[in-house]
Amino acid sequence: MRRVKNPGAFIQFTAKQLSQTLPADTSALTEACSALSARGLLAPYEDTDLIGSNGNVSQRSEHGGFVITATQLASKWALAPADFARIENCADNTIRYHGGRPPSSEALMHGYLYEQFPETTAIAHIHEANDLLYPERPCWAELGVRETDRDAGGGTIETGKITAAAFTDASTYVILKNHRPDWDPGRTGTVALGRTLEEAVDRALTINAALRP
Repeated sequence: MRRVKNPGAFIQFTAKQLSQTLPADTSALTEACSALSARGLLAPYEDTDLIGSNGNVSQRSEHGGFVITATQLASKWALAPADFARIENCADNTIRYHGGRPPSSEALMHGYLYEQFPETTAIAHIHEANDLLYPERPCWAELGVRETDRDAGGGTIETGKITAAAFTDASTYVILKNHRPDWDPGRTGTVALGRTLEEAVDRALTINAALRP
């Protein structure tokens, strides 16, 4: 296994840094990431030399675009402003951003979901334990859980399109079929949308609690 030192190594889009200006207020996002991390939903990578942690969280910015966790964060607990990037726009597989480090490798998915769901102001992309998700398949309809109809892949605009198609409405919780890294096969990526950041995080935490025995 190799140790990835380049902070953009996982990124499949062109990341164009417009400035090193950090997002103005990331305290709510920091709290959200800590709450999700406490449940193991943004777990650091284990059993690998790769640097990073699962999932990513974003919120629309009053300055335009959206703020998202940066790429390859070893942990998403107690993040600082420097651990976020503000996306100004996404077009033609190029993301233009402000901040000290490139945005999450799933920034294209977030951008596409914001376009498709204008009422959404926050997105929580977490990785839930397979042994909680799949044994409870009979309860998915009751909980508002759906799975994408095909492999969602990761890091591309196609991931966003496949994910968006699975949402019956913004209150749905979507499992990204087979969206799991080789070094963490026991967890699968999921997405929760929210009209507020609190709503997106609460939806992810509520589903997590409901899936537990």
